[in-house]
Amino acid sequence: MSELIGRQIELGVGVENVRGTPASTAEKWLKKVSATLIERAERAIDASVHNNLADSDNATITKKWVEGDLDMNLHIDAFGYFLYNLYGSVSSSVVSGSVVDHTFSLENSISHASLAFFAKDGSNSQEVINNAMIKTLEITANVDDHVGVSMGIVGKTVVANGDTPSYDTEYDFIGRDVSVKFADTLIGLGSAQAINAKDLTITFDQGTIVDYILGSYNPDDIYNTKMSIEGEFTMNYIDDTEKDIYMNDTAKYMQITIEGQTDIGSGNFPTVTIVLHKVKFMDWSRDDSSDSLVSQTIGFKAFYNDTESKQSEITLRNLTAEYDSPLTA
Repeated sequence: MSELIGRQIELGVGVENVRGTPASTAEKWLKKVSATLIERAERAIDASVHNNLADSDNATITKKWVEGDLDMNLHIDAFGYFLYNLYGSVSSSVVSGSVVDHTFSLENSISHASLAFFAKDGSNSQEVINNAMIKTLEITANVDDHVGVSMGIVGKTVVANGDTPSYDTEYDFIGRDVSVKFADTLIGLGSAQAINAKDLTITFDQGTIVDYILGSYNPDDIYNTKMSIEGEFTMNYIDDTEKDIYMNDTAKYMQITIEGQTDIGSGNFPTVTIVLHKVKFMDWSRDDSSDSLVSQTIGFKAFYNDTESKQSEITLRNLTAEYDSPLTA
């Protein structure tokens, strides 16, 4: 046992073939920025009294679980595992050679595919967190940095593990690679002009419920109960176009495209394409600071579109063959 620094903490991920039963090896080891996934416990204080002014005699553990946060650059191949957990359904098709498109659609089920997270804390400990679900996932992009992903994660239990970390080539993105479009129709997104956004945040929340039953410290299961998608972007204020959309309660289609610069085969590039089928601007504000360009910040939210019978869809183009065939335990 010895001291370690955050750089020595390693994290892998895999899809569980059976909920709560992880494979012995990770499908992908992650190049993370920071990861804090730790065991947690809740205690009940014994309120019994016996002629003593001390406020309590004891506290007893009543619940145990695993929870924490993961921050990393948006890596195109690793990202699919998180999307599979969020959306629950994926369809994959070969584009050319080893290049594959993966389209993630929302499965109308409260038991999306669970994940296992493989945690190696230097030489101190190595465990796998099972029955893990992503609570929230946030993508951030600006002109100064890599496109980032931040996640809140909750899991059931931990068990010992001995997988050896190994790392593949990954592809990440910067602000130059991001474009944002709006259109009145789905087909109109193809020819729409990208807006001059300066930064962007989009957050996915799947409303996790950690379900406990009598007879166990740990959760019986962890369920996803909704798909909430909200975000905001900033751009220079040059006219009232965005303000009018906000004030007139206009619904738009929205497309966020994140396309890298590396050819991964036959002129194809690593790409994330997020399509929101009904977006409304929920907030609009303006910054009139004297020594800066006047800017506007627009908050948006995605809604279910009856015409398209969907709220959103995400397509990844990368070199991963598939996401929905987990390793067996």
